[in-house]
Amino acid sequence: MRGYVRTWRAKGVVCIHTASEFSTTDYQRPKKSISGRETIMAGDEESGNQAGSTQAYSRWQSDLDSVSVNTEGQAPRVAGGEGSWQTGVKGIVIKILIIILIFMFGLVIGYVIRREVHKKISSSGGISQDYDEKIAGQLLQEVSVEELEDQLRHFSTAPHLAGMQEVGIMAEEITSQWQSWGLNTTVRSYYALLSYPDLTNPNKVFLMSGDSVTETITPDDAQSARDSTVLPYAAYSKSGMATGKLVYVNFGRGEDFHFLESQGVNLTGRIAIARLGQVYVGDKVRHAEMAGAAALLLYPDPAQYQPAGADRGWTLPEDGVFRGDVRITYGDPLTPGYPALEGMFRLSESEADLPGILVQPISIADARKVLGILDGTTAPSDWQGMTQQIDQREDNNRQVRVQVNNKLLNKQIKNVIASISGAVEPDRYVVVGNHRDAWTYGGVEPSTGTACLMELTRTVGLLLKKNWRPRRSIIFASWDGGEFGQIGSTEWVEENIKEMGEKAVAYLNLDGAVIGNYSFYAEASPLLQKVVQDASKTVRDPHGVFSVYNEWVEKFPAGPNAQTPKVDLLGAGSDYAAFVLQAGVPSLDLQYTLDPGFNLSFYPVYHTVYDTFYYVKNFIDPDLSYHRAVTQVLGNTLLRLSDSTLLPFSLGGYAMMIEDFTNAAEASYKNKFKQQGLELQFSKVKLAAEGFALAAAVVEENAGKTDLGNPLEVRRVNDKMMQVDRLFLTPGGVLGKPLYKHLLLSPSKNDCLQLEEGVCQYRGKTFPGLFGAMREVESTGSWANVEKQISIISIAIQSATEFLKK
Repeated sequence: MRGYVRTWRAKGVVCIHTASEFSTTDYQRPKKSISGRETIMAGDEESGNQAGSTQAYSRWQSDLDSVSVNTEGQAPRVAGGEGSWQTGVKGIVIKILIIILIFMFGLVIGYVIRREVHKKISSSGGISQDYDEKIAGQLLQEVSVEELEDQLRHFSTAPHLAGMQEVGIMAEEITSQWQSWGLNTTVRSYYALLSYPDLTNPNKVFLMSGDSVTETITPDDAQSARDSTVLPYAAYSKSGMATGKLVYVNFGRGEDFHFLESQGVNLTGRIAIARLGQVYVGDKVRHAEMAGAAALLLYPDPAQYQPAGADRGWTLPEDGVFRGDVRITYGDPLTPGYPALEGMFRLSESEADLPGILVQPISIADARKVLGILDGTTAPSDWQGMTQQIDQREDNNRQVRVQVNNKLLNKQIKNVIASISGAVEPDRYVVVGNHRDAWTYGGVEPSTGTACLMELTRTVGLLLKKNWRPRRSIIFASWDGGEFGQIGSTEWVEENIKEMGEKAVAYLNLDGAVIGNYSFYAEASPLLQKVVQDASKTVRDPHGVFSVYNEWVEKFPAGPNAQTPKVDLLGAGSDYAAFVLQAGVPSLDLQYTLDPGFNLSFYPVYHTVYDTFYYVKNFIDPDLSYHRAVTQVLGNTLLRLSDSTLLPFSLGGYAMMIEDFTNAAEASYKNKFKQQGLELQFSKVKLAAEGFALAAAVVEENAGKTDLGNPLEVRRVNDKMMQVDRLFLTPGGVLGKPLYKHLLLSPSKNDCLQLEEGVCQYRGKTFPGLFGAMREVESTGSWANVEKQISIISIAIQSATEFLKK
């Protein structure tokens, strides 16, 4: 109950005689007020107060202390004498009645104030608030394809590259809209190192005969010259010029370079050329640099980007050119591990983890010209695409020159952050985010995700107007700088790392939310796999009459005879990276995806000028029904996480992941461990995994018996499950990568963990540190890191088990 103060002019509390008959010394001594403070009487010389002075007091004092009794025309009475209302039975009764009236009045006022303070909590179910299917149904019904289409069109109309004016204008527009929908919205700025091409001196590739230039190629596409679209380039590439013989390196995977080494192909000082796909471009660059190449050209192979039988409008045109960040890490390059705030200490550019070679993407059409100079060693059959050769004959004097004129600039980026305070647990957060910046128009990526995020916030705003509030707080985020290595989200997490580590329940991510129309698909931390599956059961499949879940099971079953859909583990390629890998926050990324039969890592026009609203409407989602389905699944997942009394986490899924990792490591390395005397040590990992599974089962069983009416018990159970991912963070990072702290979910230091259907998988298949250490054995012959990783893994699982038992 909140009080307030007033001032009053001292007059005396009860007038019982005329001033002419009695001196001021006859006035009563100060009495105790309702609040326990003394009421000061006028004329009280001992108190030191003079008539006309002021005194602070509560509203409850004023009703009693300002009472006066008119004695005009009455005989004077002696205070406290016979007949006074202050004495005898009558006086006692009057006093008791006054006290009772004051007490009752206080109760009424207290009730009214309490009712107003907790009005919204009461409308949401109070402390017993739980996930409500009626509320969830209202949200699903409000999702509008018309609103989604308007948002998608708006956010993909013009190019909006991070650091440029357009993306800043979008931040203002999003702020205004979110505020109009009832969300408390702010903008948080950071100052990051971004990379741009030189518009006055564009990057070039020269074909040469000896020292003479025979052809100049300026990587471009049809639309770049006609609007503000940035010219094709590789962000953070080293600038300069390099000339040398050409070597084809297939997809630029680690195994591709190992093969070339085994064939005696020397890349030192050469110009490498790799086709896009299967492995992250940053790894292609790192592999080429480690092999001694002076430069790397990247191109889309028609076998992947113009697949046979596909609608030609959906495939990549001959002049389409990729743009992208080619670093192997994420966040601002100059402030790794801490936020890029103004005035913060920064590394020098020479100290930053940036590529050390020249990198430039080119189109299919230009790649035909460049690859045409190869005439040497025949490539393996699975390497052959646009070329059948790997290198040049000794007598071939043709060369390639690469000129890169990129420049590094410190630019302001702006995150838009909106929040809804939880009615019951305001200190627990569910975060939902999407980056809005794009290399070009971003029709598919990221604007399909931006449209879904905007529509979700609009529908949540409608629930707020109906006096609903979530049990836990919800944070919506529009990240900036996502295309440059998840800079906006990473800097925000690094600034709020302690709060996220203690209070964040989950992070839900949207990037390219609708990259295809084949099936719904999700990647998630193990704790969130079941909740997204359950959410998908509530949403109708855009293809027919059944749920999204049914189609998901059919298209991506968890196993050969599984009745549940596959939920892959997360990698590190979107804005969930810092949440998972630095803060240990369970995270989820969801989308409608491509037919895996196309064997594509991404949709064909990914990061090109052809990624437009027109492309989405004509070749992916004409009626926006897939956008609606994604928004509905995301919204239902959000409500389950923000409103459920008990967090809908799956510890069983976590135990299964650890068991799978252990089994995979044993199947791959058992004989080698035995040869090195590490078999007994690895058995400790197996025992620890079994112990974790038992402890997790007990926690889940006991959680089902939780007294939901006991808020302390509910909080204890939820906090225990919330901390599971945090238990597997290692301070120094996995194998020396400080931004990759998660022992189970970090990508491997050594390329992809496994090829799946021809595509490199960065999601975990076994313990990433152990996998990386085993890969290092191949090149160094040292087993020290392997033994260390086995110890780290076993103690981490044991510690997590003991935590669950408490």
